[in-house]
Amino acid sequence: MTKFAVVEQNAPNKPPKLHAGELTPEAAREWDNACTTYFMHKQIDGANQVKMIVMGMVDTWYLTQKATSDAGTFTEYITALKDAWLETHWDSKLCKKVLGSQQNARTFYEWALELQNLNALLFGNAAHLTDEQLCNQLEANMCNDLITPVLRVKLPTTLTLKKWIEEVKELDDKRRKDLASHRKITEELYKATRRTQTTKALQTTCSSSYHSSSSRIGPLTQDEWTLLNDHNGCYKHQKFYVSHRLKECTNGPPDPSSYKTLTEADCKQFLLNRVWLDHGYGWLKCAILNIFGISQNVQNKGGPFHTF
Repeated sequence: MTKFAVVEQNAPNKPPKLHAGELTPEAAREWDNACTTYFMHKQIDGANQVKMIVMGMVDTWYLTQKATSDAGTFTEYITALKDAWLETHWDSKLCKKVLGSQQNARTFYEWALELQNLNALLFGNAAHLTDEQLCNQLEANMCNDLITPVLRVKLPTTLTLKKWIEEVKELDDKRRKDLASHRKITEELYKATRRTQTTKALQTTCSSSYHSSSSRIGPLTQDEWTLLNDHNGCYKHQKFYVSHRLKECTNGPPDPSSYKTLTEADCKQFLLNRVWLDHGYGWLKCAILNIFGISQNVQNKGGPFHTF
């Protein structure tokens, strides 16, 4: 057995069946409609209507109410069925659901159809809303963005509920179309902004990578390697005649912005700057000049020479 009662009818001229389960207002209405359709196609008179369909109820309720049901009309039978199997105060609860319903993000037409269907379940009941009451309910609970367009057009009060709903539907469709258009424009602007930001970020990254790569000098050439090796140089900070080697060097590499490829002339100049060629070192001066073939007319300018 299913949790909720289900109506089954193979054809309009065949008697319907109401399978056992919890009876809901929707199932009760579907059973009412199926039975009425069957009566119409088979042309069954009112006195025999209940007898022709009650055996289609897959439940024991009819057997306990057989005498009463057979003697009454189909309308009385439906009323007795609802009183016996629908939950207590179902009509009040359903009416409260209708009165408390709001459009929110749904389309107006979808919401209006839902309220009409719920209100139809109350047909013949004191809680059933008239067309005018339902129209007021829809107008009072439509979404805020739709209220202004509806009030602006001033729809005639003589419109039927169906026509009024169709007019409001057109206004809601236009509102939603405009909203979708604005959303699309906003998304395109957002994507364009994101693309611009991404491009700038890539440019910054590329620029940083360029500067980062340009802030480092390349590997030593073979001539530089040989020159440093021949003159006790450090391969890291690239100075001649030092007391350490690459692994022990605590100095930083040369400044890339002013770096120039090492040459033999740099080594000669380094030696000249390294020693204060004075009276007491004339012999060293002569030795250095003779080694590199530098003229003894080279003058020391500005006092003691400094290392680079």
